[in-house]
Amino acid sequence: MNLSSKEKVAVLLLNLGPEMAADILGNFGEAEIAEISDIIGRMRNVSSDVSMGVLNEFQGEFESTRQSEEIIGVIKDHRPSIIPFRYFKHLTSEEILSILAGEHNQMVALILSYLEPQQSADVVGALPEELRLDVLNRMATSVPPPVQTIKMIDELFEEKVVSLGDRLDTPNERKYRAIAEILNRSDSVTEKSIMQRIKEENPDIAQEIKTLMFVFEDISIVEDKALRQMMSETETATIALSLKTASKEVTEKIFKNMSQRMGDMVKEEQAILGPKPLAEVEAAQKVMVDALSKMEAQGETVRTKSEDVGPMV
Repeated sequence: MNLSSKEKVAVLLLNLGPEMAADILGNFGEAEIAEISDIIGRMRNVSSDVSMGVLNEFQGEFESTRQSEEIIGVIKDHRPSIIPFRYFKHLTSEEILSILAGEHNQMVALILSYLEPQQSADVVGALPEELRLDVLNRMATSVPPPVQTIKMIDELFEEKVVSLGDRLDTPNERKYRAIAEILNRSDSVTEKSIMQRIKEENPDIAQEIKTLMFVFEDISIVEDKALRQMMSETETATIALSLKTASKEVTEKIFKNMSQRMGDMVKEEQAILGPKPLAEVEAAQKVMVDALSKMEAQGETVRTKSEDVGPMV
C-alpha cells in the first residue's frame, strides 16, 4: 500500500498516545492539521500490517490499537478550531450581520477572514462604508491571535449561532433585523433619513424595522440587571450628557437603577454641563445603546418581552 507522507503521519497518529500525538501536531500548521484530520476521518481503521510498516519506518515502538475517534479528539484539543467558525457556512449574510452586530471591528475582521471568500464579500458589502473600510483594513493587516484565543471566540459564537433560530424565524424578519442592526450602527442623521424614506414608501415595513432596532428610548424597557451592568461600565459624564434629551420614563429608569452615590455624581455632572450640541448628546446616547446591543448580541437578556415601541413619529 503506497501512502503519501501525510497519510503516513495519519497512521502514526492513530497509533500514538494523546500526549505524544499532541507533541507531533505542534510541529504542523493549521492547514496541514486540517488535511491530516480529514485523512484520519476517511481512513478510520488501519490494518496491523500497514500500521507496523509505518511504525517501522518511523523507527518507533507504539501501541497499534488506538481508535481514530480518540486521535481526532486529540487533534481538536490541541488545535481546537481546525476550521474556526464553520457553523457560519450555512447562514445568510443577514444572519451573520445580526450575529456580528455590536462586535468590535477587530472581531468582525477576524471572523470574516475565516469564512468563504464569497460569504465574506457579501457580508462586507452590506456594511456601512466607513465600517467596511476599517474591517477590510484590519483583515489585511492584523495578526491572528493564538489558537487558544480563537477557540474561546469560536465557542462563544457557536452558542450565539445555536440561539439564532429562536430570534430569526422568517426570511422577512432576517431581512428587517439586518437593516435594524445596520441602522443601529449608523449615525443619527443617516438613521433618520433612511427610516423616513422607508416609512414614506411602506409604513408597515418601517414599523417592523423600528421594532427590531435598539434606540435610546428602549432603555425604558431594559431589564434592570442589564441596565445596572451597562451603567457600571459607563462614565458618569456620558450618562449625564445622554439624559439631556431623555424622556421622563428613561430618566426615571436610569436613576432608579443607580446607587445613591452614583446618582449624586450624575446630578453633579448635569449641573455643570451647560448647553451642548445635539450631536454630542446623541453620541453619548449611542455609547450606552451600543453597550446594551453588544450584551444582547452575546445572548444576554436585555429587553423585556413586553416591548411596546409605540407609534412611528
